[in-house]
Amino acid sequence: MTECFQLSSDELADIRERSARPAPDGDEPFRLPWELRSFALAVAYFESRGFPWTDFQHRLVSAIAESEATDAPEQYYERWVEALLALVTEFDGVDPSDLDRRTAEILATPRDATHQHAHDGPAAVDHAH
Repeated sequence: MTECFQLSSDELADIRERSARPAPDGDEPFRLPWELRSFALAVAYFESRGFPWTDFQHRLVSAIAESEATDAPEQYYERWVEALLALVTEFDGVDPSDLDRRTAEILATPRDATHQHAHDGPAAVDHAH
């Protein structure tokens, strides 16, 4: 049985803090918003499911190695998403084709199609009553 370890709240706070700081060479850890979201999803999944973090690390290493073997351009967070998908598929039995279908539905939905928001003033003002 694989041993499962939990990160303490201090360790999680440290990960979040370090991910928000630029790297020593001046690079930002996340160049695009989706990269940060993929990182956050993996951490949230880890926190909620308590899977062994080493399981994710092994999948990430495998995804990177497979990418390098095919001479695909290095896109670290694309490999991160592949590793997370492999983990979710195994641990939760998610069917990748169902996930692809749902992703396509979400991407096809106009950005504000279901967005409810407040307006500057009240919904209706009737000064006659």
